[in-house]
Amino acid sequence: MTGRQPLADIAAEARQVLDGCAAHQVSARLIGGLAVAQHQHLPTPPQLRRSYGDIDIVIGRKEGRGVKAALTSLGYVPNERFNALRGDRRMLFYDTANGRQIDVFVGTFAMCHTLDLSGRLTLVPDTLTPADLVLTKLQIVEINTKDLVDAAQLLRNHQLGRGGEAGRDEVSLDRLAAVTSADWGWHTTLSDNLAKLAGFARDALAEPDARVVVERVEAVQRAIDEPGKSLRWKARARIGRHAPWYELPEEVTGNPHG
Repeated sequence: MTGRQPLADIAAEARQVLDGCAAHQVSARLIGGLAVAQHQHLPTPPQLRRSYGDIDIVIGRKEGRGVKAALTSLGYVPNERFNALRGDRRMLFYDTANGRQIDVFVGTFAMCHTLDLSGRLTLVPDTLTPADLVLTKLQIVEINTKDLVDAAQLLRNHQLGRGGEAGRDEVSLDRLAAVTSADWGWHTTLSDNLAKLAGFARDALAEPDARVVVERVEAVQRAIDEPGKSLRWKARARIGRHAPWYELPEEVTGNPHG
């Protein structure tokens, strides 16, 4: 432990966390609301402004030791018991000075569904790709207003694209389709939340923002409906909603869903 204390300004501290991880050769990327805040390319209307409670990051599968060294050097206190039990997939560190925590996801982002992030942490700087951020927000079955605000921001601020994502600041329809065409549950939750997002945009946003978000929601829905589905996907679809298609996320102290 060093004498450093995390900064009170959470956005400035998130920058310090990324830089500190990079200094320890850890490919950390922001997720959650602070990641979305990195993509506010247009002036944000009042309906989409919000505060941020904690810092959430994702790291590679073999970077747990490095992230512990990085965060303790930055003044964070590890939850030793939690990290010993779950450190292969998730770790917790505390900022005692500011009453915050860092939630570290290892290799995947798992809440109601599991998003495999292998090979995806270095496609764009600082955050996950816009498509992966959309997936993290719209995989929550009991979606809350913060998640809808963040998803609306992402679609409002990004064009939809096809093809490779490296270095491209757009929402990849191919990525959304690849995740949902392999898993009926993913497709179902994303479709449900796209409908909720369109309703939120119509109710909360002024023009032209409402129209832009709704049109992009509709384009995303078409893109995930288009691809052929696997036999496993079709077999699960026959069972439908008669059996649970999602996990209940493990809540830990801090703000749900970032």
